[in-house]
Amino acid sequence: MKKKPKDTTPPKILILTGRAAEPIVRKYIPENADILVLPVDVAAFITNKMILENLDKKTAQNYDLIITPGLVLDDLTPLEDKLGIPVVKGPRYASDIKMAIIDADPFTLSPVVAADKYLKKQKAILSRDIIEQGFKAPLKENEYDIGFKKKLPVGLDRPPIVMAEIVDAPKLSMEQITERALYYLSNGADILDIGAIANKPEPERISKIVKKLKTLQEQYEFVISVDTLNVDEILAAIKAGVELILSIDHGNVDYLINKIPKDVGVVFVPTNVEKGILPKTTQERINSLIQLRDKLKEADLTKIAADPIIEMPIYPGFTNSLSHYIEYRKVDPQTPMMICVGNVTEFIAADPIGINALFSCISVELGIQLLLVTDVSVKCRGGIKEVVKSRDLAYVAKQKNAPPKGHGIEILMAKSRTANDLEIVGFKNIESLEIPSKDADQLYSLDYEPDPKGSFTIWIDYHKQKIFVTHLVAGTNKPDLLLTSSKARPIYEEILKRNLLTKIDHAFYMGRELERAEICLYLGKTYIQNKQTFRFERLD
Repeated sequence: MKKKPKDTTPPKILILTGRAAEPIVRKYIPENADILVLPVDVAAFITNKMILENLDKKTAQNYDLIITPGLVLDDLTPLEDKLGIPVVKGPRYASDIKMAIIDADPFTLSPVVAADKYLKKQKAILSRDIIEQGFKAPLKENEYDIGFKKKLPVGLDRPPIVMAEIVDAPKLSMEQITERALYYLSNGADILDIGAIANKPEPERISKIVKKLKTLQEQYEFVISVDTLNVDEILAAIKAGVELILSIDHGNVDYLINKIPKDVGVVFVPTNVEKGILPKTTQERINSLIQLRDKLKEADLTKIAADPIIEMPIYPGFTNSLSHYIEYRKVDPQTPMMICVGNVTEFIAADPIGINALFSCISVELGIQLLLVTDVSVKCRGGIKEVVKSRDLAYVAKQKNAPPKGHGIEILMAKSRTANDLEIVGFKNIESLEIPSKDADQLYSLDYEPDPKGSFTIWIDYHKQKIFVTHLVAGTNKPDLLLTSSKARPIYEEILKRNLLTKIDHAFYMGRELERAEICLYLGKTYIQNKQTFRFERLD
Protein backbone atom coordinates (compact mmCIF):
# COMPACT_ATOMS: atom_id res chain seq x y z
CA MET A 1 0.00 0.00 0.00
CA LYS A 2 1.20 3.51 -0.80
CA LYS A 3 2.45 5.31 2.31
CA LYS A 4 1.84 8.82 3.49
CA PRO A 5 4.32 11.30 1.96
CA LYS A 6 7.39 11.85 4.09
CA ASP A 7 7.24 15.65 3.95
CA THR A 8 5.12 17.67 6.36
CA THR A 9 2.45 18.47 3.76
CA PRO A 10 -0.87 16.87 4.79
CA PRO A 11 -1.90 14.12 2.36
CA LYS A 12 -4.74 14.83 -0.03
CA ILE A 13 -7.65 12.58 0.82
CA LEU A 14 -10.79 11.89 -1.19
CA ILE A 15 -13.77 10.76 0.86
CA LEU A 16 -16.60 8.94 -0.91
CA THR A 17 -20.12 9.06 0.45
CA GLY A 18 -23.81 8.93 -0.49
CA ARG A 19 -26.28 11.77 -0.89
CA ALA A 20 -27.94 11.38 2.51
CA ALA A 21 -24.73 11.29 4.54
CA GLU A 22 -22.99 14.19 2.76
CA PRO A 23 -24.08 16.96 5.20
CA ILE A 24 -23.03 14.86 8.20
CA VAL A 25 -19.67 13.87 6.70
CA ARG A 26 -18.85 17.50 5.89
CA LYS A 27 -19.09 18.36 9.59
CA TYR A 28 -16.24 16.00 10.47
CA ILE A 29 -13.74 15.93 7.57
CA PRO A 30 -10.35 17.68 7.89
CA GLU A 31 -9.25 20.53 5.60
CA ASN A 32 -7.03 18.26 3.53
CA ALA A 33 -9.99 16.13 2.41
CA ASP A 34 -12.45 16.48 -0.47
CA ILE A 35 -15.81 14.74 -0.86
CA LEU A 36 -17.13 12.87 -3.85
CA VAL A 37 -20.88 12.21 -3.57
CA LEU A 38 -21.89 9.07 -5.43
CA PRO A 39 -25.36 8.66 -6.99
CA VAL A 40 -26.87 6.66 -4.14
CA ASP A 41 -28.83 7.69 -1.06
CA VAL A 42 -27.54 5.11 1.40
CA ALA A 43 -23.72 5.00 1.63
CA ALA A 44 -23.79 1.30 2.52
CA PHE A 45 -25.02 0.56 -1.03
CA ILE A 46 -21.80 1.85 -2.59
CA THR A 47 -19.97 -0.87 -4.56
CA ASN A 48 -16.60 -1.19 -6.30
CA LYS A 49 -18.37 -1.02 -9.64
CA MET A 50 -20.12 2.22 -8.69
CA ILE A 51 -16.82 3.75 -7.57
CA LEU A 52 -15.09 2.92 -10.86
CA GLU A 53 -18.06 4.25 -12.85
CA ASN A 54 -17.88 7.62 -11.09
CA LEU A 55 -14.13 8.05 -10.45
CA ASP A 56 -11.56 7.75 -13.24
CA LYS A 57 -7.90 6.98 -12.67
CA LYS A 58 -6.76 10.46 -13.74
CA THR A 59 -8.92 12.16 -11.11
CA ALA A 60 -7.92 9.63 -8.46
CA GLN A 61 -4.23 10.42 -9.09
CA ASN A 62 -4.81 13.90 -7.64
CA TYR A 63 -5.09 12.29 -4.20
CA ASP A 64 -2.88 10.26 -1.91
CA LEU A 65 -5.67 8.17 -0.41
CA ILE A 66 -9.34 7.35 -1.01
CA ILE A 67 -11.64 6.54 1.89
CA THR A 68 -15.09 4.96 1.53
CA PRO A 69 -17.81 4.61 4.16
CA GLY A 70 -17.18 1.79 6.62
CA LEU A 71 -20.53 0.18 5.83
CA VAL A 72 -19.52 -0.63 2.22
CA LEU A 73 -19.67 -4.42 1.84
CA ASP A 74 -17.16 -4.95 -0.99
CA ASP A 75 -13.49 -5.78 -0.45
CA LEU A 76 -11.78 -2.62 -1.76
CA THR A 77 -8.40 -4.26 -2.39
CA PRO A 78 -8.83 -4.53 -6.23
CA LEU A 79 -9.42 -0.78 -6.52
CA GLU A 80 -5.81 0.12 -5.70
CA ASP A 81 -4.54 -1.52 -8.89
CA LYS A 82 -7.26 0.07 -11.00
CA LEU A 83 -7.01 3.59 -9.57
CA GLY A 84 -3.31 3.63 -8.73
CA ILE A 85 -3.70 4.75 -5.11
CA PRO A 86 -4.80 2.96 -1.94
CA VAL A 87 -8.52 2.75 -1.17
CA VAL A 88 -9.52 1.98 2.41
CA LYS A 89 -12.66 1.84 4.50
CA GLY A 90 -13.42 4.68 6.85
CA PRO A 91 -15.55 4.37 10.00
CA ARG A 92 -19.15 3.20 9.96
CA TYR A 93 -20.33 6.45 11.52
CA ALA A 94 -19.29 9.96 10.55
CA SER A 95 -18.70 10.94 14.17
CA ASP A 96 -15.67 8.59 14.15
CA ILE A 97 -13.98 10.30 11.19
CA LYS A 98 -11.70 12.32 13.48
CA MET A 99 -10.62 9.15 15.26
CA ALA A 100 -9.84 7.37 11.97
CA ILE A 101 -8.29 10.14 9.90
CA ILE A 102 -6.87 12.71 12.32
CA ASP A 103 -6.05 10.80 15.50
CA ALA A 104 -4.72 7.76 13.60
CA ASP A 105 -2.65 7.29 10.44
CA PRO A 106 -5.29 6.80 7.70
CA PHE A 107 -2.74 4.99 5.52
CA THR A 108 -2.78 2.10 7.99
CA LEU A 109 -6.52 1.50 7.58
CA SER A 110 -7.92 -1.64 6.02
CA PRO A 111 -9.61 -2.10 2.62
CA VAL A 112 -11.70 -4.89 4.14
CA VAL A 113 -12.71 -3.87 7.69
CA ALA A 114 -14.41 -0.62 8.75
CA ALA A 115 -11.91 1.80 10.30
CA ASP A 116 -13.54 1.98 13.73
CA LYS A 117 -13.63 -1.82 14.03
CA TYR A 118 -10.15 -2.22 12.58
CA LEU A 119 -8.52 0.37 14.83
CA LYS A 120 -10.29 -0.98 17.90
CA LYS A 121 -9.00 -4.47 17.11
CA GLN A 122 -5.46 -3.21 16.58
CA LYS A 123 -5.59 -1.25 19.82
CA ALA A 124 -6.99 -4.30 21.63
CA ILE A 125 -4.10 -6.44 20.36
CA LEU A 126 -1.57 -3.85 21.54
CA SER A 127 -3.31 -3.58 24.92
CA ARG A 128 -3.30 -7.36 25.35
CA ASP A 129 0.45 -7.42 24.65
CA ILE A 130 1.03 -4.69 27.26
CA ILE A 131 -0.98 -6.60 29.88
CA GLU A 132 0.78 -9.90 29.12
CA GLN A 133 4.16 -8.21 29.41
CA GLY A 134 3.06 -6.72 32.73
CA PHE A 135 2.48 -10.21 34.10
CA LYS A 136 5.38 -12.01 32.40
CA ALA A 137 8.30 -9.60 32.76
CA PRO A 138 11.05 -10.75 35.19
CA LEU A 139 10.78 -9.53 38.77
CA LYS A 140 12.55 -6.29 39.58
CA GLU A 141 13.85 -4.90 42.84
CA ASN A 142 11.09 -4.45 45.47
CA GLU A 143 8.83 -6.88 43.59
CA TYR A 144 7.81 -10.40 44.58
CA ASP A 145 5.47 -13.14 43.45
CA ILE A 146 2.55 -14.80 45.22
CA GLY A 147 1.72 -18.46 44.71
CA PHE A 148 3.46 -21.80 44.73
CA LYS A 149 2.53 -23.15 41.30
CA LYS A 150 0.95 -20.12 39.63
CA LYS A 151 3.29 -17.15 40.18
CA LEU A 152 1.51 -13.79 40.34
CA PRO A 153 3.97 -10.85 40.20
CA VAL A 154 3.29 -8.11 42.73
CA GLY A 155 4.79 -4.67 42.20
CA LEU A 156 3.68 -1.09 41.83
CA ASP A 157 4.26 -1.16 38.06
CA ARG A 158 2.43 -4.46 37.55
CA PRO A 159 -1.23 -5.05 36.65
CA PRO A 160 -3.29 -5.21 39.87
CA ILE A 161 -4.35 -8.73 40.87
CA VAL A 162 -8.08 -9.48 41.08
CA MET A 163 -9.22 -11.51 44.09
CA ALA A 164 -12.67 -13.11 44.17
CA GLU A 165 -14.01 -13.74 47.66
CA ILE A 166 -16.05 -16.87 48.33
CA VAL A 167 -18.13 -15.14 50.99
CA ASP A 168 -18.98 -17.15 54.14
CA ALA A 169 -17.28 -20.18 52.60
CA PRO A 170 -17.72 -22.49 55.65
CA LYS A 171 -21.49 -22.25 55.21
CA LEU A 172 -21.31 -23.66 51.69
CA SER A 173 -21.18 -27.27 50.60
CA MET A 174 -18.12 -28.44 48.70
CA GLU A 175 -20.27 -28.62 45.59
CA GLN A 176 -21.31 -24.98 46.03
CA ILE A 177 -17.72 -23.93 46.67
CA THR A 178 -16.56 -25.68 43.52
CA GLU A 179 -19.36 -24.11 41.50
CA ARG A 180 -18.56 -20.65 42.87
CA ALA A 181 -14.84 -21.14 42.27
CA LEU A 182 -15.31 -22.18 38.64
CA TYR A 183 -17.64 -19.24 38.05
CA TYR A 184 -15.07 -16.78 39.43
CA LEU A 185 -12.24 -18.36 37.44
CA SER A 186 -14.29 -18.21 34.24
CA ASN A 187 -14.70 -14.47 34.87
CA GLY A 188 -10.95 -13.93 35.13
CA ALA A 189 -10.15 -14.03 38.87
CA ASP A 190 -6.45 -14.41 39.69
CA ILE A 191 -6.94 -15.37 43.36
CA LEU A 192 -9.76 -17.28 45.05
CA ASP A 193 -10.21 -15.96 48.57
CA ILE A 194 -11.85 -18.14 51.24
CA GLY A 195 -14.01 -15.82 53.29
CA ALA A 196 -14.35 -17.06 56.88
CA ILE A 197 -17.27 -16.27 59.21
CA ALA A 198 -16.54 -13.59 61.81
CA ASN A 199 -16.70 -14.76 65.44
CA LYS A 200 -17.37 -18.34 64.39
CA PRO A 201 -14.02 -20.01 63.72
CA GLU A 202 -14.04 -23.33 61.85
CA PRO A 203 -10.40 -24.26 61.27
CA GLU A 204 -11.14 -27.82 60.16
CA ARG A 205 -13.64 -26.59 57.62
CA ILE A 206 -11.21 -23.95 56.33
CA SER A 207 -8.55 -26.65 55.93
CA LYS A 208 -10.90 -28.84 53.88
CA ILE A 209 -11.86 -25.91 51.65
CA VAL A 210 -8.20 -25.06 50.96
CA LYS A 211 -7.51 -28.69 50.04
CA LYS A 212 -10.57 -28.79 47.80
CA LEU A 213 -9.50 -25.67 45.93
CA LYS A 214 -5.98 -27.08 45.56
CA THR A 215 -7.43 -29.97 43.54
CA LEU A 216 -8.73 -27.37 41.06
CA GLN A 217 -5.19 -25.99 40.69
CA GLU A 218 -4.34 -29.15 38.79
CA GLN A 219 -6.50 -27.82 35.95
CA TYR A 220 -6.71 -24.06 36.51
CA GLU A 221 -4.02 -21.48 37.24
CA PHE A 222 -4.87 -19.41 40.32
CA VAL A 223 -3.73 -18.66 43.86
CA ILE A 224 -5.60 -19.48 47.09
CA SER A 225 -5.98 -17.01 49.95
CA VAL A 226 -7.85 -17.10 53.25
CA ASP A 227 -9.65 -14.11 54.78
CA THR A 228 -9.70 -14.41 58.57
CA LEU A 229 -8.09 -12.91 61.66
CA ASN A 230 -8.53 -16.08 63.72
CA VAL A 231 -5.17 -17.69 64.49
CA ASP A 232 -6.51 -21.25 64.43
CA GLU A 233 -8.08 -20.77 61.00
CA ILE A 234 -4.89 -19.15 59.68
CA LEU A 235 -2.71 -21.99 60.99
CA ALA A 236 -5.09 -24.59 59.56
CA ALA A 237 -5.01 -22.83 56.20
CA ILE A 238 -1.20 -22.66 56.24
CA LYS A 239 -0.96 -26.38 56.99
CA ALA A 240 -3.38 -27.12 54.12
CA GLY A 241 -1.24 -25.11 51.69
CA VAL A 242 -2.78 -21.63 51.48
CA GLU A 243 -0.64 -19.12 49.53
CA LEU A 244 -1.86 -15.75 50.84
CA ILE A 245 -3.18 -14.71 54.26
CA LEU A 246 -5.75 -11.99 54.95
CA SER A 247 -5.22 -10.62 57.57
CA ILE A 248 -2.48 -9.98 60.11
CA ASP A 249 -3.14 -7.28 62.72
CA HIS A 250 -1.83 -6.21 66.11
CA GLY A 251 -3.98 -8.82 67.83
CA ASN A 252 -2.54 -11.90 66.11
CA VAL A 253 0.85 -10.85 64.73
CA ASP A 254 2.95 -11.85 67.75
CA TYR A 255 1.44 -15.34 67.89
CA LEU A 256 1.69 -15.98 64.13
CA ILE A 257 4.81 -14.14 63.02
CA ASN A 258 7.16 -17.11 63.46
CA LYS A 259 4.63 -19.62 62.14
CA ILE A 260 4.05 -18.07 58.71
CA PRO A 261 6.23 -19.63 55.96
CA LYS A 262 8.45 -17.17 54.09
CA ASP A 263 6.88 -18.07 50.74
CA VAL A 264 3.33 -17.22 51.91
CA GLY A 265 1.99 -13.75 51.16
CA VAL A 266 0.61 -11.59 53.98
CA VAL A 267 -1.85 -8.69 54.02
CA PHE A 268 -1.66 -6.59 57.18
CA VAL A 269 -4.39 -4.28 58.53
CA PRO A 270 -4.21 -1.44 61.13
CA THR A 271 -6.57 -3.07 63.63
CA ASN A 272 -6.45 -4.95 66.88
CA VAL A 273 -9.68 -6.89 66.60
CA GLU A 274 -9.08 -8.69 69.91
CA LYS A 275 -9.26 -5.33 71.68
CA GLY A 276 -11.85 -3.84 69.34
CA ILE A 277 -9.44 -1.19 68.00
CA LEU A 278 -9.69 0.44 64.55
CA PRO A 279 -7.72 3.71 64.36
CA LYS A 280 -9.91 6.60 63.22
CA THR A 281 -7.44 9.21 62.01
CA THR A 282 -5.24 8.85 58.97
CA GLN A 283 -2.05 9.34 60.95
CA GLU A 284 -3.06 6.67 63.47
CA ARG A 285 -3.73 4.17 60.69
CA ILE A 286 -0.45 4.94 58.98
CA ASN A 287 1.51 4.55 62.22
CA SER A 288 -0.26 1.26 62.94
CA LEU A 289 0.50 -0.09 59.46
CA ILE A 290 4.14 1.00 59.55
CA GLN A 291 4.63 -0.79 62.89
CA LEU A 292 3.20 -4.00 61.44
CA ARG A 293 5.20 -3.66 58.22
CA ASP A 294 8.47 -3.29 60.10
CA LYS A 295 7.68 -6.20 62.42
CA LEU A 296 6.92 -8.49 59.45
CA LYS A 297 10.07 -7.45 57.63
CA GLU A 298 12.18 -8.08 60.73
CA ALA A 299 10.84 -11.64 60.70
CA ASP A 300 11.96 -11.89 57.05
CA LEU A 301 8.37 -11.91 55.76
CA THR A 302 8.75 -9.84 52.59
CA LYS A 303 5.72 -10.85 50.52
CA ILE A 304 3.52 -8.28 52.21
CA ALA A 305 0.78 -5.79 51.33
CA ALA A 306 -0.86 -3.09 53.45
CA ASP A 307 -4.62 -2.66 53.71
CA PRO A 308 -5.56 0.74 55.25
CA ILE A 309 -9.23 -0.45 54.96
CA ILE A 310 -11.67 1.28 52.61
CA GLU A 311 -15.03 2.11 54.16
CA MET A 312 -18.61 2.59 53.05
CA PRO A 313 -19.77 5.84 51.38
CA ILE A 314 -21.28 8.59 53.55
CA TYR A 315 -21.07 6.64 56.80
CA PRO A 316 -18.51 5.96 58.08
CA GLY A 317 -17.16 7.67 54.94
CA PHE A 318 -15.48 6.59 51.70
CA THR A 319 -13.54 9.80 51.01
CA ASN A 320 -11.93 9.89 54.43
CA SER A 321 -10.87 6.24 54.17
CA LEU A 322 -9.48 6.81 50.68
CA SER A 323 -7.24 9.49 52.15
CA HIS A 324 -5.66 6.76 54.31
CA TYR A 325 -4.46 5.05 51.12
CA ILE A 326 -3.18 8.28 49.59
CA GLU A 327 -1.26 9.29 52.69
CA TYR A 328 0.13 5.80 53.28
CA ARG A 329 1.54 5.78 49.76
CA LYS A 330 3.35 9.06 50.49
CA VAL A 331 4.93 7.61 53.65
CA ASP A 332 5.65 4.19 52.12
CA PRO A 333 6.23 4.50 48.35
CA GLN A 334 7.15 0.83 47.83
CA THR A 335 4.89 -1.56 49.73
CA PRO A 336 1.91 -2.80 47.67
CA MET A 337 -1.57 -2.29 49.09
CA MET A 338 -4.90 -4.13 49.04
CA ILE A 339 -8.41 -2.68 48.77
CA CYS A 340 -11.82 -4.32 49.15
CA VAL A 341 -13.99 -3.00 46.32
CA GLY A 342 -17.06 -4.71 47.76
CA ASN A 343 -16.96 -2.39 50.78
CA VAL A 344 -18.25 0.29 48.42
CA THR A 345 -20.20 -1.49 45.68
CA GLU A 346 -22.29 -3.49 48.15
CA PHE A 347 -23.31 -0.39 50.10
CA ILE A 348 -24.55 2.00 47.45
CA ALA A 349 -27.85 1.69 45.54
CA ALA A 350 -26.26 2.20 42.13
CA ASP A 351 -24.95 0.01 39.33
CA PRO A 352 -21.42 -1.06 40.35
CA ILE A 353 -19.82 -1.12 36.89
CA GLY A 354 -18.66 2.50 36.92
CA ILE A 355 -17.55 2.20 40.54
CA ASN A 356 -15.48 -0.85 39.63
CA ALA A 357 -13.87 1.04 36.74
CA LEU A 358 -13.01 3.98 38.98
CA PHE A 359 -11.58 1.67 41.64
CA SER A 360 -9.29 0.14 39.03
CA CYS A 361 -8.01 3.58 38.04
CA ILE A 362 -7.45 4.54 41.68
CA SER A 363 -5.60 1.28 42.26
CA VAL A 364 -3.28 1.74 39.29
CA GLU A 365 -2.54 5.34 40.31
CA LEU A 366 -1.77 4.47 43.95
CA GLY A 367 -0.03 1.13 43.50
CA ILE A 368 -2.84 -0.88 45.06
CA GLN A 369 -1.93 -4.36 43.85
CA LEU A 370 -4.68 -6.53 45.32
CA LEU A 371 -8.32 -5.86 44.42
CA LEU A 372 -10.73 -7.90 46.55
CA VAL A 373 -14.09 -8.20 44.80
CA THR A 374 -17.41 -9.67 45.91
CA ASP A 375 -19.77 -11.16 43.33
CA VAL A 376 -22.60 -12.53 45.45
CA SER A 377 -25.51 -10.09 45.63
CA VAL A 378 -27.76 -9.63 42.61
CA LYS A 379 -26.62 -6.02 42.27
CA CYS A 380 -22.94 -7.00 42.09
CA ARG A 381 -23.30 -9.82 39.58
CA GLY A 382 -20.51 -9.79 37.03
CA GLY A 383 -18.27 -7.76 39.35
CA ILE A 384 -15.24 -9.99 38.78
CA LYS A 385 -15.22 -9.63 35.00
CA GLU A 386 -15.98 -5.90 35.30
CA VAL A 387 -12.97 -5.35 37.57
CA VAL A 388 -10.71 -7.54 35.41
CA LYS A 389 -11.58 -5.55 32.29
CA SER A 390 -11.36 -2.23 34.16
CA ARG A 391 -7.98 -3.28 35.57
CA ASP A 392 -6.74 -4.00 32.06
CA LEU A 393 -7.94 -0.62 30.77
CA ALA A 394 -6.41 1.32 33.67
CA TYR A 395 -3.09 -0.52 33.49
CA VAL A 396 -2.72 -0.01 29.73
CA ALA A 397 -3.57 3.69 30.12
CA LYS A 398 -0.85 4.07 32.73
CA GLN A 399 1.73 2.36 30.55
CA LYS A 400 0.83 4.72 27.71
CA ASN A 401 0.62 7.80 29.99
CA ALA A 402 -2.85 8.46 28.62
CA PRO A 403 -6.42 8.72 29.91
CA PRO A 404 -8.30 5.38 30.17
CA LYS A 405 -10.07 5.62 26.80
CA GLY A 406 -9.26 4.76 23.22
CA HIS A 407 -7.20 1.64 23.96
CA GLY A 408 -9.48 -0.99 22.43
CA ILE A 409 -10.93 -1.84 25.87
CA GLU A 410 -14.35 -0.57 26.89
CA ILE A 411 -16.47 -1.16 30.01
CA LEU A 412 -19.57 0.49 28.55
CA MET A 413 -22.73 -1.59 28.90
CA ALA A 414 -25.78 0.59 29.53
CA LYS A 415 -24.43 3.52 27.51
CA SER A 416 -22.38 3.97 24.33
CA ARG A 417 -19.23 5.82 23.30
CA THR A 418 -20.49 7.34 20.04
CA ALA A 419 -23.80 8.27 18.45
CA ASN A 420 -25.36 6.57 15.45
CA ASP A 421 -25.44 9.52 13.07
CA LEU A 422 -27.16 7.74 10.18
CA GLU A 423 -30.12 9.64 8.78
CA ILE A 424 -33.22 8.06 7.30
CA VAL A 425 -33.83 9.29 3.75
CA GLY A 426 -36.52 8.98 1.12
CA PHE A 427 -39.50 9.53 3.40
CA LYS A 428 -40.21 13.23 2.78
CA ASN A 429 -43.35 12.71 0.70
CA ILE A 430 -45.08 9.91 2.57
CA GLU A 431 -47.45 9.88 5.51
CA SER A 432 -45.73 10.36 8.88
CA LEU A 433 -47.40 9.22 12.10
CA GLU A 434 -46.01 9.36 15.63
CA ILE A 435 -47.41 6.69 17.92
CA PRO A 436 -47.69 7.89 21.55
CA SER A 437 -45.89 5.72 24.07
CA LYS A 438 -47.45 4.44 27.28
CA ASP A 439 -45.75 5.10 30.60
CA ALA A 440 -46.46 1.79 32.28
CA ASP A 441 -44.53 -0.97 33.99
CA GLN A 442 -46.03 -3.62 31.75
CA LEU A 443 -44.75 -4.00 28.21
CA TYR A 444 -47.99 -5.52 27.01
CA SER A 445 -51.61 -5.51 27.98
CA LEU A 446 -52.66 -8.69 29.74
CA ASP A 447 -56.03 -8.44 28.02
CA TYR A 448 -55.38 -10.69 25.03
CA GLU A 449 -56.78 -13.69 23.21
CA PRO A 450 -54.79 -16.82 24.22
CA ASP A 451 -52.94 -18.81 21.61
CA PRO A 452 -54.74 -22.12 20.96
CA LYS A 453 -51.38 -23.90 21.08
CA GLY A 454 -50.67 -22.74 24.64
CA SER A 455 -48.52 -20.19 26.45
CA PHE A 456 -44.95 -19.87 27.74
CA THR A 457 -43.18 -19.08 31.00
CA ILE A 458 -39.69 -17.58 30.69
CA TRP A 459 -36.93 -17.20 33.30
CA ILE A 460 -33.14 -17.04 33.48
CA ASP A 461 -30.37 -18.43 35.69
CA TYR A 462 -27.45 -16.01 35.73
CA HIS A 463 -24.82 -18.29 37.23
CA LYS A 464 -25.67 -21.08 34.81
CA GLN A 465 -25.89 -18.48 32.00
CA LYS A 466 -29.08 -20.07 30.68
CA ILE A 467 -32.51 -18.97 29.48
CA PHE A 468 -35.33 -21.36 30.39
CA VAL A 469 -38.69 -21.53 28.62
CA THR A 470 -41.55 -23.79 29.66
CA HIS A 471 -44.46 -24.42 27.31
CA LEU A 472 -47.81 -24.70 29.05
CA VAL A 473 -50.70 -26.70 27.61
CA ALA A 474 -53.50 -24.38 26.43
CA GLY A 475 -55.91 -23.44 29.20
CA THR A 476 -53.77 -25.01 31.94
CA ASN A 477 -50.64 -24.44 33.99
CA LYS A 478 -49.36 -27.88 33.03
CA PRO A 479 -45.89 -27.83 31.39
CA ASP A 480 -45.20 -30.26 28.56
CA LEU A 481 -41.86 -28.95 27.28
CA LEU A 482 -38.75 -27.27 28.73
CA LEU A 483 -36.31 -25.49 26.42
CA THR A 484 -32.99 -24.01 27.53
CA SER A 485 -30.11 -22.19 25.84
CA SER A 486 -27.61 -19.42 26.48
CA LYS A 487 -29.10 -17.46 23.57
CA ALA A 488 -32.61 -16.40 22.60
CA ARG A 489 -32.54 -17.37 18.93
CA PRO A 490 -32.11 -21.17 19.28
CA ILE A 491 -35.10 -21.28 21.64
CA TYR A 492 -37.24 -19.19 19.30
CA GLU A 493 -36.29 -21.33 16.29
CA GLU A 494 -37.18 -24.51 18.20
CA ILE A 495 -40.57 -23.02 19.12
CA LEU A 496 -41.23 -22.23 15.45
CA LYS A 497 -40.01 -25.68 14.40
CA ARG A 498 -42.54 -27.30 16.75
CA ASN A 499 -45.37 -25.05 15.47
CA LEU A 500 -46.18 -23.78 18.96
CA LEU A 501 -47.17 -20.29 17.77
CA THR A 502 -50.32 -19.69 15.75
CA LYS A 503 -50.88 -15.96 16.32
CA ILE A 504 -48.73 -13.13 14.92
CA ASP A 505 -48.99 -11.07 18.09
CA HIS A 506 -47.91 -14.08 20.17
CA ALA A 507 -44.90 -14.65 17.88
CA PHE A 508 -43.94 -10.98 18.23
CA TYR A 509 -44.36 -11.20 22.01
CA MET A 510 -42.12 -14.27 22.30
CA GLY A 511 -39.39 -12.73 20.14
CA ARG A 512 -39.41 -9.58 22.27
CA GLU A 513 -39.43 -11.42 25.61
CA LEU A 514 -36.68 -13.85 24.65
CA GLU A 515 -34.48 -10.98 23.50
CA ARG A 516 -35.11 -9.19 26.80
CA ALA A 517 -34.21 -12.37 28.69
CA GLU A 518 -30.91 -12.61 26.80
CA ILE A 519 -30.10 -8.96 27.55
CA CYS A 520 -30.81 -9.49 31.25
CA LEU A 521 -28.66 -12.62 31.23
CA TYR A 522 -25.77 -10.66 29.72
CA LEU A 523 -26.12 -7.75 32.14
CA GLY A 524 -26.74 -9.87 35.24
CA LYS A 525 -30.07 -8.10 35.63
CA THR A 526 -33.15 -9.73 37.10
CA TYR A 527 -35.56 -10.75 34.35
CA ILE A 528 -39.30 -10.57 35.02
CA GLN A 529 -41.64 -11.58 32.23
CA ASN A 530 -43.84 -8.71 30.97
CA LYS A 531 -41.86 -6.08 32.92
CA GLN A 532 -39.60 -3.34 31.57
CA THR A 533 -35.89 -4.18 31.57
CA PHE A 534 -34.72 -0.63 32.18
CA ARG A 535 -36.70 1.77 34.32
CA PHE A 536 -35.14 4.78 36.04
CA GLU A 537 -37.47 5.41 38.94
CA ARG A 538 -38.23 8.94 40.06
CA LEU A 539 -39.37 10.22 43.42
CA ASP A 540 -42.60 12.02 42.54
